Amino acid sequence: MQSEVIDDILSIEDQAAKIIEDAEKKARENISNAHDKAAKIISEAVDAVREQGKADVAAAEELLSKHLDEYEAERARIESSENAVNPDVLERAVSRIISRICATDSFGA
Repeated sequence: MQSEVIDDILSIEDQAAKIIEDAEKKARENISNAHDKAAKIISEAVDAVREQGKADVAAAEELLSKHLDEYEAERARIESSENAVNPDVLERAVSRIISRICATDSFGA
């Protein structure tokens, strides 16, 4: 009878060791799976932010191009306008204005 009890105890210890081994194996698998899922989520988030950044840059470049085109069109319109001031005429006018201002004593004590 004693040997049967000892055999039962050893058998139960073997079962317990097997349960522990299986639990440790399952825990390692769960950790590995969680790590893989986390890496995938992070990678997808980085890709989404990168794509949004590319879209933002493209939109900014398009807006800049539009503003440059508008600026160039307005500049060309002003330069071709009859009301456009010749830079030489403008320079002479500025010089005369500065001379007159300096000739007056409005800046003096």
